[in-house]
Amino acid sequence: MGRIDQDGIAAWYPKCKVRKEGDHYIATPHTTNPAKRTVRRQKEIVVSVKGGKYALEEKPIDKMLNDIYTQAEQTTEPTVKSSSAAKEQAVNERSIVRITTLKQIFDELYDKYYKQYPNVRKQSILKDMLPLFPSKEDATYFVDEHCRRKWRNAYTRKQRFAYKAYNQNYEYFFTVTFDSKKHTEESFEKSLKNALSNLHKRYGCLFQGVWERGTESDRLHFHGLIYDPNKKITGELETIKDYNPKTGKMKTYLQSKYFFDKFGRNEFSEIVPQMYEAAIRYITKYLSKQDVKPYYSKGLYRFIESDIDGNDVICKMDGTDERDIRLIVSNKFKIWDEGALIGEVSPETIAKAPKVA
Repeated sequence: MGRIDQDGIAAWYPKCKVRKEGDHYIATPHTTNPAKRTVRRQKEIVVSVKGGKYALEEKPIDKMLNDIYTQAEQTTEPTVKSSSAAKEQAVNERSIVRITTLKQIFDELYDKYYKQYPNVRKQSILKDMLPLFPSKEDATYFVDEHCRRKWRNAYTRKQRFAYKAYNQNYEYFFTVTFDSKKHTEESFEKSLKNALSNLHKRYGCLFQGVWERGTESDRLHFHGLIYDPNKKITGELETIKDYNPKTGKMKTYLQSKYFFDKFGRNEFSEIVPQMYEAAIRYITKYLSKQDVKPYYSKGLYRFIESDIDGNDVICKMDGTDERDIRLIVSNKFKIWDEGALIGEVSPETIAKAPKVA
């Protein structure tokens, strides 16, 4: 890194990860972690589940396996017709023995109570898992830790999505909604993925988005951002006027004839520069929802890798925190690869720089 000046800026920063955010670039200097990543093996436990309630079992493994096989034989549908209420009662009264882990049980309960408010959800999970721990303190610690895990995972998904989006110049925000007259849900998802993939391969389109279900209708749809250099999609957008039952007013929007013929209703909105960040935030909020999955075109990246000249550093990201090593660099910084100058940052030099997906 060389000498460090009075502002704490070094003469040289090798192998930085550089990303764009708004009108500036942020570089994270390379660091090494000699510690090996620890893979935690989850301890298997034996539990019984009855009426949605868990209880810890302490049976010999062979006895427990025998119980599972016996239950499997007894779970065949009865030949005598019975009411749905009677069937439900029979299922609730049956005790099911399982080999599982505490983490798997937590994930099941997290899915079960997902629509509750975070604090209410945490208390619901804690209540159901208490019988599996020797004390309430142990159960509380476990539930807190895994709620944080879920939060970290959601944050990482949103961060990865945003980093990739900031490196592109998307032109339109779009939504395509599942139409039961044209597709089943399975064929809609598969066909739209194939269409977007073909647009990327044949016409150089770039896209990223999320699959999501409507809060009220539970209808599957896709929110996305798209860059269409050959105007295959955006070159034939039509202005549509339609009644919006939610607002009770007429709505005017742009629609792709290509997507309409294949999938049904869709809406396109042009992204002006000052709304670019808002469009990214709108989509990433869905990544906090359960089972919402992002979908990307190939070749999108989060960072370019470059050596950074200290003269190109404007300041540290946070000068008050010694642990924050991030740097704000000039929007005209020079890209270096293994000591060789590629050139001042531009679409052409970025294309030549090493990438981190």
